[in-house]
Amino acid sequence: MAISELTEDPKTALKGTPAAVVVFYTTWCVDCKASEEYENALAGEFAGKVEFFRMDAVNLEEIADKYEVERYPTWIFFSKSHALRHKLIEPVAEGEARNWVEMRLSDHRRNLRK
Repeated sequence: MAISELTEDPKTALKGTPAAVVVFYTTWCVDCKASEEYENALAGEFAGKVEFFRMDAVNLEEIADKYEVERYPTWIFFSKSHALRHKLIEPVAEGEARNWVEMRLSDHRRNLRK
């Protein structure tokens, strides 16, 4: 499954997207390249529930700074275009990332019930 690249603030770009994961990455980051492999797998696994996007944190440094991205990759879950506070920083395995997405999806569903 192809993951779209964001070039504007996710708060604006994701209006109308109920649930999304934005991965802030850099092109020179080895961990970001490894993460991309399981981002694609998870995008397929969570299709219809969560959309996945990537954002180049170096080229879009102002946006990355707004979301306090300091290490790469940093995963941020957006619920109704609002960033949830629990970030996933430098995930080392697909299982870790999957568990994080499932927990954030649960948070998202609770927010919808409010």
